[in-house]
Amino acid sequence: MIEQHYGGSKGFWDFLKERDNDNCLMGCSIKGYGKEGQLMIEGKPCGLILNHAYSLNDIIEFKDRFDKTGNRTITLLRLRNPWGKSEWKNAWSDKSEERQKYKQDIDEYINSLPPDEKFDPEANDGTFLMHYDDWKDNFSTLFLNIDFPEDWTGVRFKSAWTKSNSGGLPASHEQQFLERYAKNSQFLVTPVKDTEFMFSLT
Repeated sequence: MIEQHYGGSKGFWDFLKERDNDNCLMGCSIKGYGKEGQLMIEGKPCGLILNHAYSLNDIIEFKDRFDKTGNRTITLLRLRNPWGKSEWKNAWSDKSEERQKYKQDIDEYINSLPPDEKFDPEANDGTFLMHYDDWKDNFSTLFLNIDFPEDWTGVRFKSAWTKSNSGGLPASHEQQFLERYAKNSQFLVTPVKDTEFMFSLT
């Protein structure tokens, strides 16, 4: 799973928060592996559509007012089905026990949103909340559109992997494998000071 590259579940949650703070456009989907229609959980449709893109509109975090230790945090995602219907039906869905229990927190969150982002938590309009644990257990793909800061610069190198320059990884340290590996497309970047890089291959 992708979260393993970010220090597990907590590390990936922090990654999502950082991307949200960076104003990145985010979306997600569930790989159906040849299947179509709704995702089934324990034999029941959950409202999520396989092989269908959802927008990931917000990362939500607030203290659990019912936790006596004061240490538990609720982690939610606000998603939207672009069809404007067919929403998540389980925990934290529109009429779930969680939504009723934490109604005050959800109402406060909705009221804090700008006018164009406010939504009716009872309407079947495609917008729904989902707990982070449920989201990462069911969604398989995250899409990110990075909004780079104004002070960043970009450089584009044009190249391609072909039969003659796709050496792959060396099978051993024998000379013939190392020579083949050296034919891979390569670019040497030497920054003159501490620099943050973002690489994208297309």
